[in-house]
Amino acid sequence: MSAVIDRVLRDLQPGAPVVFDADGTLWRGDVGEDFLRWAIHRGLIDARYETYEALLADSPARAYGWAVEVMAGHLESELLTHARTFFSERFAGRLFPYVRPLLARLTQHPVWLCSASPFWMVLPGAEALGVPAERVIGVRCAVDQGRLTGVVDAPVPAGPGKVTWLQRHGVTPGLAVGNGDLDVDMLTFAARALVIAPPDSSNALVHHARRHDWPILIT
Repeated sequence: MSAVIDRVLRDLQPGAPVVFDADGTLWRGDVGEDFLRWAIHRGLIDARYETYEALLADSPARAYGWAVEVMAGHLESELLTHARTFFSERFAGRLFPYVRPLLARLTQHPVWLCSASPFWMVLPGAEALGVPAERVIGVRCAVDQGRLTGVVDAPVPAGPGKVTWLQRHGVTPGLAVGNGDLDVDMLTFAARALVIAPPDSSNALVHHARRHDWPILIT
């Protein structure tokens, strides 16, 4: 593991931004999907998880937007309280072993998270890792008088949408880290890329990484 990290950091320019995807990259699992399922089960969100799954099969970006649309009317403060409790109980122990040691080596670099999960679900993970809220990109909507409107800010940060949002924030990554097909645009946009993959993975991103000589970190 250290050899792979050494390789990606070797030519990283001083002060260059480093951007991480979140789900499957920093921690095992999908915090947005798991929170949605949890909130529906408890009656906090009036929706059917099967609707999300059907949208996901047809258009992932549409599904990720829908996951925020169904939060319309909720107080942002209450949603964040639920999200922080959920992350602490369900995801704090799912951080990959490489994460904190790598972040400890990036103290001179602005670290960003760029995820297609709802912003409010990713934020507790960012807080746990010391990443400020202003450097967290997730699916968001306007907030009016403290309540989510459900009108999603376009585009959803998935695929090319990740690059769009990074550009809007004036961020050109010296290094981008991701684990899925919808991270390819962000990884290509960055000066250097690091792919996170489980053992024996043969997904499309791993094949792409091997063709382009991107380092692969096995988790």
